Amino acid sequence: MQTRAVSKNDEWVINGRKQFISNGYDAGLYVVYANTNPKVGILQGTSSFLVPRDTRGLTVARCNETLGGRFMNNGEIVFEDMRVPADHLLVEGEALGKAGVYFQPGKIIQAAKNLGVGMRAFELAANYVQNYLQGGRILIKHQAVALRLADMATRLEAVRALLDRASRAVDAKSPEADTLCNMTKLFASEEILKVAQHCLELHGGNGVMLDFGVEKIFRDAAIFLHMDATVDISKMKIVKSMFPDTAGKYAGPEG
Repeated sequence: MQTRAVSKNDEWVINGRKQFISNGYDAGLYVVYANTNPKVGILQGTSSFLVPRDTRGLTVARCNETLGGRFMNNGEIVFEDMRVPADHLLVEGEALGKAGVYFQPGKIIQAAKNLGVGMRAFELAANYVQNYLQGGRILIKHQAVALRLADMATRLEAVRALLDRASRAVDAKSPEADTLCNMTKLFASEEILKVAQHCLELHGGNGVMLDFGVEKIFRDAAIFLHMDATVDISKMKIVKSMFPDTAGKYAGPEG
């Protein structure tokens, strides 16, 4: 947490920079997280503030161009001696802990959105292979094509099943919920990308044409590898939650 906030004369003065902020380029209101007590670390020393876009000292530096998910812009925001009134403080010192209520359902939401991309890929592929002729037969009658379609359907059902289990675990406040949510996000991002790849390849040359619409699905599927934690970070979180006494915390040099 590089962004810092210091209390001065009934105001908070914030300096720092935020990168890869979803909808950050055109948002009108921001929730800004900043370190207010560097001595105690990020978990106990991070506070959150409500900041209107027109606040002096706040600059929207750029809109990051992304591979996929372009329906949602991505911004870089800079704070230079930005002053906000004291009553704009939302949570002091425990902001990350309070935000944790979103972490589990947030991964459920990402996986569900990802599943939607996969379903669209399957629908387009199924329609295409049942209507496009090659070698005197519709594509679905070619064994190699049929096998790909079956693979797509199976992957989608597997994602849906794990998504359902993770959702139920969150509702039940199960101790497995955190592990399952990370597994769901990880599994969905990798499996749906493969579904989208099948869709792209089943469309042949049309699959990579910009005006055909299939390449967009492939790009959107790829972006989920990096949304709400990367694949490798998700794997680390899974292991930490499964083995909290060893992988879950740093206990110093091994004895």
